[in-house]
Amino acid sequence: MNILENIYRNSPFWIKNIIMSIYGIKEYIKNHGKYYDLHYKELKGILNFDESALKDLQEKKLKKLLTENLIYSPYYRKNFLALGITENSIENENVLELLQTLPFLTKEILREQITEIVSVNPIRKKYCTTKTSGTTGTPMTIEFDSESRQSTFAEWRRYYDWLGLPNKFRSVRFSGRIIVSPETSEPPFWAYNMINNQLFMSTYHLLEVNIKSYLKKLNDFKPVFMDGYPSSFYIMAQYIQANNIKLNFKLMAISTTAETLLEHHRKTIEDAFKCKVYNQYASSEGAPWIVECKVGHYHLWTDTGVFEFFNQKDNNDGTIISEMVVTSFRNLKTPLIRYKIGDFVRSYKEEKKCSCGSNYPIIHSVIGREDDMLYTQERGYIGRLDPVYKGLSGIIQSMIIQTDINYVKVLIIPDKDYEDSTGDKLLKNLHDRLGSNIQIKLIKTDHIPLGKNGKFKSVVRQFNILLEENN
Repeated sequence: MNILENIYRNSPFWIKNIIMSIYGIKEYIKNHGKYYDLHYKELKGILNFDESALKDLQEKKLKKLLTENLIYSPYYRKNFLALGITENSIENENVLELLQTLPFLTKEILREQITEIVSVNPIRKKYCTTKTSGTTGTPMTIEFDSESRQSTFAEWRRYYDWLGLPNKFRSVRFSGRIIVSPETSEPPFWAYNMINNQLFMSTYHLLEVNIKSYLKKLNDFKPVFMDGYPSSFYIMAQYIQANNIKLNFKLMAISTTAETLLEHHRKTIEDAFKCKVYNQYASSEGAPWIVECKVGHYHLWTDTGVFEFFNQKDNNDGTIISEMVVTSFRNLKTPLIRYKIGDFVRSYKEEKKCSCGSNYPIIHSVIGREDDMLYTQERGYIGRLDPVYKGLSGIIQSMIIQTDINYVKVLIIPDKDYEDSTGDKLLKNLHDRLGSNIQIKLIKTDHIPLGKNGKFKSVVRQFNILLEENN
C-alpha cells in the first residue's frame, strides 16, 4: 500500500471525498485531450455505418496495426518475418486471411515477453499503466500511450451515447476498488468524486446488515446511471424485493461488467430497480468491445478489433459456444494480436440482423471466462449454469466450485424459505447438466467471500483443461 492510499484509508469521510475528487481531476485531464476529441468525433459517425463500411474500416485499422508492429514491436517483427510477412503483403493481400496465419498470443507469452511486445514507436511514449485483476492467477501491468488511453475514454462516451445517456449525469459505480477500509463496520461505505458527479460504493461491505444504508444513500443521491459488478446489484435487488423498499429515483440504465451476468440475476435487478440492465464486455488490458443494445443483442464493435472463434461446440438450439480470440485496436502501446483472452461466447449458427438498427454483427451472449466453465468426462465443457436455479426459492447467493474432474461443491447462502427439497431439486438440475457420475455436495454457509479483485464468481473451475487449437 503506498503512502497516499494509506492516508486515504485512514482519513475521515470528508477528507476521502476531497482526495477522491482530486484524483478525479487528475484522471479527467489524463483521459481527455486532443486524441479524445479526434476519436470521439470519428466514433459518432461510425455508429451509422453500413456493413460494407464497417468491414472496410476494420481492414484499414488492421493494416495499420500490423504494419506498425512489424516495424516497432520486436516480438511481432520476429514472428512476422518468420512467416514472410512484409509491409507490402500487409497492404496488398487479404489482411484478414493474413492475420489468421499468425500465432496466438497467450497470457503466458504476454506476461513473460511483455518488454518485447510493447511498441517502441517514438510517438507512443508510456503515458500510464493499468493493472489486470489477475483472474488467471498472475496480474499484469499493461502500458498505454496517450492516444490509446484517450481513445478508450472516447469509446466509453460512445457507449453512454449508445445507452441514451445525456452529456452529464449522476452515476454510481461498484467495482473492486477499496473505497473504505475492509474492517469498517459502520457507514459511509462510499466516497464521492465531485468532478464527475460520481459516487463510488464499496463491494466489500454489502452484508445484509449494511444494505439499508446503501439504499438510503442511493435515495439521497438519486443517480441516473449505475455500473459495476452484477453481484452487487443482485444482492441489493433481492433486499429491495424482500423488504418492499421504495426507491425515489429513476435510473435510465444499469451497466454490468467483469462478472458473468446470469439471466435470473438480470430479471431480479430489472424488477427491483425498474430499468433495463445492459451488459458490456471489454478488458483492462485493452480487448475490443462487445456491447448489449436495447433489443438485448450483443454487438461486436468491429471498429475496436477483430474477433475470431475456436473450439466450437454445437448447443443443438441454433447457437454455438466458442472460445474467443481477439485482436485489439484499442491499445497501440501494448498490442494484442490474436490474443487468447480466455473468454467464451455463445453465437448464432446462422447470421442474424438486429432490429435495433445497428449494422455491427451480433452474438447471443458472452458466457465468461474459460475457468468459469465446468468440464466433465460425460458432458465435456458446460457453459451457462444459471438455468439450474430456475424456479428455485430460498437461495440468497451461491457459488459452484469444481475442484477436480470428479467433484463439485456448491456453496449456498440460504434464507428462511430454503428447504431440503430446494437442495434436492438443485442437485437434480446440476446432475442433468454435468452428468450422473460426478459427485456434487451442497454446503450451506452464511457468507461467500469475494475474490481479491472484489469480483464475485458464481462458477469456478480450479483445474485446467488443455483446449485443442482448431485453426
